[in-house]
Amino acid sequence: MPVALDTSALIEAEKTGSFEHVLPPAESGPFYVPAMAAVEFLAGTHPPVRDDLRYRALLLYEARIKPIVEKFSEPDAMQLAALVAELARNGQQMKFFDAAIAAGVMSRGDKLITADGDFDRLGKRITLLKI
Repeated sequence: MPVALDTSALIEAEKTGSFEHVLPPAESGPFYVPAMAAVEFLAGTHPPVRDDLRYRALLLYEARIKPIVEKFSEPDAMQLAALVAELARNGQQMKFFDAAIAAGVMSRGDKLITADGDFDRLGKRITLLKI
């Protein structure tokens, strides 16, 4: 089963200097990065404070992330709209990038590697792999 990497997993890979460190050994993949996770990573939601760290993140992106970025598709957009509407009906919100990443994973029926609790409320709808 395909496995997506959340932005938090990408940040963890950048911090530890090892992309393989965030890939669960029990999962064979294929692994991919949702386009919205790539956007969030590149936008610097968690910007390094030093130029050398920013450069290291860019090198990781070019070498390991860019080749496995998956497009945000029309079915992903439909699932995002449904998720946002559902959350609003329940009086909840979710950060845009997280909702878009979740929607893509949900529309494809994939698993999601994450290093934070941003997706916990969707745990019954997404198989979360915590690092």
